Amino acid sequence: MITGRDNLQLINQHIYRAQTEQEKAVRRLEALHQELNALHLETVKRYRALAKLRLDDFQADPLVSRLDESDRVISNLLEKLQLARQDLQKQIQASLSRQQELEEQRKEQERGRDEAGQEIQRLLEEARQRITETDAYRRQKERAETADAVAQQAEDKATRTEKDRLDKSKPYEADDLFMYLWKRGYLTPQYQAGWFARRMDNWVAKHIDYQRNRSNYYMLQELPLRLREHAVKARQTAQLEAQALQTMEREATEAAGIPGLQARVQEAERKLQEHDALIEAEESRHRQLLEQQTDFNEGRDASSRRIVELQIAALQREELAELLREARATPRPEDDALVAQLQQMQQQKKQVETEIQSTNAFLQQQQRRLDELEELRRRYRHNGYDSYNSSFSGGFALGALLGQMLEGLLNSDGVWREIGRHHQRGPSGDRGGFGRGFERPDDERGGFGGGDFRTGGGF
Repeated sequence: MITGRDNLQLINQHIYRAQTEQEKAVRRLEALHQELNALHLETVKRYRALAKLRLDDFQADPLVSRLDESDRVISNLLEKLQLARQDLQKQIQASLSRQQELEEQRKEQERGRDEAGQEIQRLLEEARQRITETDAYRRQKERAETADAVAQQAEDKATRTEKDRLDKSKPYEADDLFMYLWKRGYLTPQYQAGWFARRMDNWVAKHIDYQRNRSNYYMLQELPLRLREHAVKARQTAQLEAQALQTMEREATEAAGIPGLQARVQEAERKLQEHDALIEAEESRHRQLLEQQTDFNEGRDASSRRIVELQIAALQREELAELLREARATPRPEDDALVAQLQQMQQQKKQVETEIQSTNAFLQQQQRRLDELEELRRRYRHNGYDSYNSSFSGGFALGALLGQMLEGLLNSDGVWREIGRHHQRGPSGDRGGFGRGFERPDDERGGFGGGDFRTGGGF
């Protein structure tokens, strides 16, 4: 048997695992961006060297000055960007620490609630054993069960006759002559007719054996009403007996001091709900911080966009393109070395940019899975599956399902269905049924038989 709190701990562990993988990817991404910026600076450095090598001072100095100014602006922006990244990372770490702190506080609150709940279960069992040993309780329970059985039998019989009334009334109601006499109230004080109509009605009645069939039809209509009335009275009696039993049980729970403990459990549940609201608010703040981090990671913030614009502008100058073409065309060892280095750096930049793209995709995927895990945990808590009376069969492997979630093979809805399918709930602070008297099961109800309808004519 696995407790509900054990499985909550499993969910927490997988959330922590997802957060750890996310942090690793973020650190790797920061290193890649630093490598990319370093490659840009090294590329500019090589272009400076190439300019001084191939151009005279009059031509080289303005180009080098422009590259130096671009480097200075980019370096300042990179420094500001790095500070902003560090500040955001500190906020993210603070949010994670706050979540862990709130989780530890919640565990303490859970322990207090569970201790009270388990004490209720112990006292309930003791109260149940004491009261069930008394003659007064046994007699009242027997009366309640007998009254319930009588009421159930009466309800079954009434239900069968109601079904029979519908089925067995059809032949009568399909006979136009029979229904004509029935509606006119023939053979009742309400019947009124002239001498000619009376003679014709008498003839029809004799022809279809109306007197006998009317008696059968009348019983089909009247008997269900009488039996249902009897069933209602029997159920009222059974309810009174059950209430008397419930009163005895409630008095036993009150004598054991259970209502006070129940109040403690309810107050603990209320505080847990308030605490969960704090946890969810911090999780929401954490998601917002991660969205800001994603903007940095993908270069959507203002500083990153400006840096990229300046880097592109610095390296796409026509003077640099012409300088590179001339260096490639001139077979000098110094030129060849610089050109080879520039080509190698360009290849390295492409590789770094490709890894940045794949790491960003992984981070987005990891964030979706973390969101699903946190949503699963919220549903788990909101449904009280972490309470002291919540458990799962020993064969339920939640850890394996959560692992599949992290791998993207299952979503939270699929795991939630499995959780609900294997969940078991024992007696709780509401006395677990004790104190509510005798409760009858919902049984199947049968039918009630009757005679066949036959007329004397060939209708």
